[in-house]
Amino acid sequence: MRVAVNSSPLIFLAKLGLLDVLGKLFDKVYVTDAVYWETVVEGAGREEAILIENADFLRRASVENQHLVKFLLELIDYGEAETIALAIERKLDLVVLDDKDARKVARGFGLRVTGTLGILLLAKRRGLISEVAPYIETLKKHGFRISDEVVKKILESDGENWH
Repeated sequence: MRVAVNSSPLIFLAKLGLLDVLGKLFDKVYVTDAVYWETVVEGAGREEAILIENADFLRRASVENQHLVKFLLELIDYGEAETIALAIERKLDLVVLDDKDARKVARGFGLRVTGTLGILLLAKRRGLISEVAPYIETLKKHGFRISDEVVKKILESDGENWH
């Protein structure tokens, strides 16, 4: 499976120490130039930026259709616009986005979408992590916004309890 990943899932997975699960879950993991810039260049010196820069499974890719990127910039930010444009251009299997608006735009283009939490669930189902709940707690401490109701639904769907 070939995927394009936006900045926030990369950063959050790196903060959790789980960046490598992307390389284990997917055949090819692409990051666009804008995502690389947002995560590595602007984040220079941060632990997660170093992890992202050194992740050998991440493939940097340039988007050719800049007209599409410009169109998408009317709706979402630059990294998300490039991630979606790349997924369309290369007919990728999945895009990994956390932003609600970006996910909606991606689905509007017929793309399959998941986010950081979806990656955690997939990692658990594939036996790469034993449970999701502690990671969700850590994500929330790092500023990941998610309602308790959504957390409860996610964990119940995967047979975990919360609190």
